[in-house]
Amino acid sequence: VLREVFFFLSILAADGAEQLTVKYELVNGIPYNKDVPRDDNYPYCPRPLYIDNQPISCSCSHNDDIYLPSFICNTVSNADEIVSYFNRTFPTYLAEKITISNSTARIIPENIFADKQPKQITWYNNRINDIDPNAFTFTRPKLEILEIKYEPELERFPFKSLNEFPFLRELRLNNNKLRNITDLGGLALSNLEILNLDYNMIETEFPKLRFFPNLVSVSVEQSLLTSISPELPFKELQLIEVINFRGNPLGSIKTGTFSFGEQRNIQSIDLSACGISSIEPGAFFSLRSDTNVILQNNALTTLPENSFRSILETMLGGTGKMDLTGNKIVCCCDINWLVADISLQTSLIGGSCAGGAAITQLPSDYLIPLCPA
Repeated sequence: VLREVFFFLSILAADGAEQLTVKYELVNGIPYNKDVPRDDNYPYCPRPLYIDNQPISCSCSHNDDIYLPSFICNTVSNADEIVSYFNRTFPTYLAEKITISNSTARIIPENIFADKQPKQITWYNNRINDIDPNAFTFTRPKLEILEIKYEPELERFPFKSLNEFPFLRELRLNNNKLRNITDLGGLALSNLEILNLDYNMIETEFPKLRFFPNLVSVSVEQSLLTSISPELPFKELQLIEVINFRGNPLGSIKTGTFSFGEQRNIQSIDLSACGISSIEPGAFFSLRSDTNVILQNNALTTLPENSFRSILETMLGGTGKMDLTGNKIVCCCDINWLVADISLQTSLIGGSCAGGAAITQLPSDYLIPLCPA
């Protein structure tokens, strides 16, 4: 069954283009303009574009059963070429994915993809150093995945603009040089599930996340984070499963940092190689019995009972473990509570005395003669 769909298109208003009215028929469930020149092999793709008798290196293809086209623009010279390619009427304005890679483009300008509405946008290995807040204005109705990664000159991202992306599920901004993520704390992304900020140069505090009801995974690995918000930053994330902050110079974990409310899914908190020398009482609160707390290769030398007992007790009866591998613990009276309680040691991985002996291998009465009652 075919039915007519009218889409009113205003292309790059900043350039003074007048509004166009384009008629689409619904074919195979996709709006389709049969009057637009199309690729000989892929009827839902546009014809290649030539500038000065040279083809713009953007290709289009689609599966025979899905029909949503995917675009790959590889080694284009600048953003203007990308704008020229997409600033045309295509057989359909919908797309599965748009990938821009290995170009010398310096900016992502306003409305770079004109009226096109992909489910996924990926930028990588370009020379991007600036992104217009309205770069992806027309993609908002359909965009589910946004990836901008391996852009070594990109220091800023317009986080506030993301509030207008109602269906965004994955945000991956890894391997750039982002320096400030403060605006994350003010976002309301009701469908976001994955947030990846690995390998940036943030050098600030990780903010409290308030309005991310479906967030499952947060990863900010080796991004020079200096601290984590003390305002119960994860307590309102009801579906969070994985938190990865490994490789950041955090130094210490404050009371309430990893405090969880009614979450039933938290599986792993990875704080490996964060230079952690102290963990305050109540830093981890309301964990599950199968939550893994990974503290490998930190600078812990002592395990105060008021900080660590509650963590290990929570894990009893479950599969959760606290991993202390790579920390040189000074085995003196302040860990007697752990050495003497074999049941708590079942929740422990690693954890060796400075001399090399594993805590779990010490006799339960090993420290009693040395420690006053």
